[in-house]
Amino acid sequence: MAKVVACIIARTVSKRLPLKILRDLEPGLSMIDFLVQRVKSVDEIDEVYLCTSVDPADDILEDIAFRNNIKLYRGSPDAVIERMLEVGEMENADVLIRITGDNPLASIEFVKNQLQLLESNKLDYVRVVDVPIGATTEVMTTDALKKCYSLMDPGVSEYLMLFLFEPDNFKCGIIKAFKDDYSNFSVTVDTNNDLIRTKRILTLLGLKHTDIMLKDIMSLYQNENVTLPAMKISSGGSIKYPYDKIISFEEFCEDMNRRKASATLVKLYE
Repeated sequence: MAKVVACIIARTVSKRLPLKILRDLEPGLSMIDFLVQRVKSVDEIDEVYLCTSVDPADDILEDIAFRNNIKLYRGSPDAVIERMLEVGEMENADVLIRITGDNPLASIEFVKNQLQLLESNKLDYVRVVDVPIGATTEVMTTDALKKCYSLMDPGVSEYLMLFLFEPDNFKCGIIKAFKDDYSNFSVTVDTNNDLIRTKRILTLLGLKHTDIMLKDIMSLYQNENVTLPAMKISSGGSIKYPYDKIISFEEFCEDMNRRKASATLVKLYE
């Protein structure tokens, strides 16, 4: 049986929304606590780590890990991949799951499907596609992450997806959860409007945070009577790539379509 370890990648440093992971989504429940508790609810995950940096500004995350009864790893401020590899080695993990701390509504309900696809097809990497930015978790083998480390500059590993979701180098799989394409929407939290939107979603849904599923969120997004700020990415938007490269959202979608075309696909709808 494969050992599965989830790595929640988080730091307190954020430029556009300072200390965003410490902001409350619900009274007394910060964004990072909210996410940790959601990840802990996934039965298929054996261990959960909060992976942060050795920077003194991130000391407070020791308290977060302690009160949520999860493990903590502190390492390189910039090399996310090194933090994950250290955790994988310490835990002798077969599979690692990457979830970033500013994605509190990551679609944990598909982790089981991702793990099944990874194992049954002996893949290196699996993600959910055609969902809002910030919705998918990333599932990968530890061996694939080691190979990736040898192919990239660890200093740009905040863009790890662009290196691992590359069918030219890795055996990739994709889960298509919905018939429609929602990739021009967002559930990530990067700005104050994103935070306002997320709080509004929680209020409207009225569900326990561990019970929220992506289909519930998308039903709100499609409801003409519901107004949510910053839920959609404008056609003129831009995406950051490694080494300060900026591309248009349309170019990003083209790049993702190239990658998806060569990946093993599983559809969760009829």
